[in-house]
Amino acid sequence: MNTKINPITRRYVVLNVLGWLPTGLCAPVLVLLLAARGIDVATMGTLLAAYGLTAACLELPTGGVADVIGRRPVLVAASVLFLLSTLLVGLGTSILVIAAGILLEAVGRALDSGPLQAWYVDTAHAVDREADLTSGFARGRTAGSLALAVGALAGGALAGGALAGWLPLPADGDAPILSLSLPYLVAAGVVVVRGLAQLAWLSEAERPPRAVLREVLADIPRTVRDGVLTCARNSVLRRVTVLCGVIGVVLATVELLAPLRIAELLGGESRAVAAFAVFTALGGFAMAAGSSVSPALSRLLGSARRTVVLALVAAAVAAAALSAPVFLLAAAGYVGVYLALGAPEPLLDALTHRVATSRERATVLSVQSLALRLCGSAGALVAGLLAANTSIAYAWALVVGVLGAGAIVAVGLSGRETADESPDASAESDARPSPALERT
Repeated sequence: MNTKINPITRRYVVLNVLGWLPTGLCAPVLVLLLAARGIDVATMGTLLAAYGLTAACLELPTGGVADVIGRRPVLVAASVLFLLSTLLVGLGTSILVIAAGILLEAVGRALDSGPLQAWYVDTAHAVDREADLTSGFARGRTAGSLALAVGALAGGALAGGALAGWLPLPADGDAPILSLSLPYLVAAGVVVVRGLAQLAWLSEAERPPRAVLREVLADIPRTVRDGVLTCARNSVLRRVTVLCGVIGVVLATVELLAPLRIAELLGGESRAVAAFAVFTALGGFAMAAGSSVSPALSRLLGSARRTVVLALVAAAVAAAALSAPVFLLAAAGYVGVYLALGAPEPLLDALTHRVATSRERATVLSVQSLALRLCGSAGALVAGLLAANTSIAYAWALVVGVLGAGAIVAVGLSGRETADESPDASAESDARPSPALERT
């Protein structure tokens, strides 16, 4: 890669860190915080499903906004919504306030999905149109996963220490600040830093001026339509979109049920918080490891397709272990799921950006995120109902089946197809694929 791209990559990596660190801080305590506010598991599943459905409904319009008015204003707006949602969920004492915070988080996530990566690709290619960005994607994924892991350790330490009596805060009830609220307050500070960094660092080429807001809004449906048609017509993007849905089901189910499963196996809320913080960190480290070795693994296996298939099969085996009554085996399964899911993501990113043009890139990413969130919502809802009314083992069986179906879909992946482009759009097409993808 051209050395001039290095500063761009560094900004991309740092912004990924600042984006995922708040999530890491809150991840170990979210479900337990909801339980401390008196919310049952079925309602938790409903809230997570509402989160995913809200984000899904807004994915395509917000992706279109980013492609029309630019990445920077959309990312800054997302940071503002993240700040509000973090404070509402962390300090809310009623189901309505917490639900409002979760829905604001969903709107922010819809705005946030795609524009940063689209900015990175466009800015890097403006410097070097032949740049191979697979390693940059891997660095960004790795850095984000590491931030998630470090945040989980810090959030778990804060909440676990407070629950152990280090701070005079209640463990549950209607007080605005509980022991489990502390990670949310720290996360709010990180979100502020992220917003300031976006204002200072993100620059992009000027877009054609819009005389009135109506013209901006009128251009969004066309952009959305083009992005959806691109994903529907191109076999690579179709399969990548389906795989995003598979990952959504797996992650939503694991994030909902794993904290409750660990609490059940260990007993004691303070022990469960500390343990799940460690496991969340291990999951983040595992996903970072999977992302970092992804390009090398693809070269070793000879194709991105084989890497993705192998990773999904490995994730299915790990998910099966989550239903084991033995704590260490279930813990190994938890870490194994994240390790396996980390490997395909940079390769799927590279496949996506090979066939998507600059003017529709954020929208294409939003289509994929739509699949992830919509399927994740369905997964969280079904898993919550299964766990509440039957057995948690059925939820893990659902995950294994979905991963098996994903592996079958991944068998048909090809890195050779390109997007359908008009002659004038071909000048905006992405640079050559990575060496790993060229052998697919």
